[in-house]
Amino acid sequence: MPDFTNAEVSNTSTDLTPYLAFLKRLEVGQVVTLPLEQGESPRRVMRALNLAAGTSRMRIARLPSGAEAVRFRVIPPAKRTVTLTEEAKRARVAKAKATRAARKAELEQVAAMGRPAEAAGSPAAQVVAEEQTAEAGAVEASATRSSRRRRASSS
Repeated sequence: MPDFTNAEVSNTSTDLTPYLAFLKRLEVGQVVTLPLEQGESPRRVMRALNLAAGTSRMRIARLPSGAEAVRFRVIPPAKRTVTLTEEAKRARVAKAKATRAARKAELEQVAAMGRPAEAAGSPAAQVVAEEQTAEAGAVEASATRSSRRRRASSS
């Protein structure tokens, strides 16, 4: 847990005035490549641009760019709305229930084999299982080397 008693709290913030002035000149659909000055990070500039866009009721979407510039597109202020029919909603619910049931059955099957639940088929669980197997192999190899050294030193 962090030491909150020694925390340094600051009330300073970035002046967004130049960002606001720049964004006011832009229109929806424009793609902007903004070169960075020395010492500026793309993350910091995009954060300031997003803050300024939010206060201006604009939205921007970052595009891939190098470390020397940031690219973004001005997008419509209203987010896309998705209206699902009742049939589509029921289909989504049915699919989710089927997925949960399949996952539960898989976990029960794995448990019946005497293996931990983490060994079930999810990619993350497979990575964990592979890491545990590699760890066990490394420990075994280390023990084998140690026993060889002991035999070699006692001879």
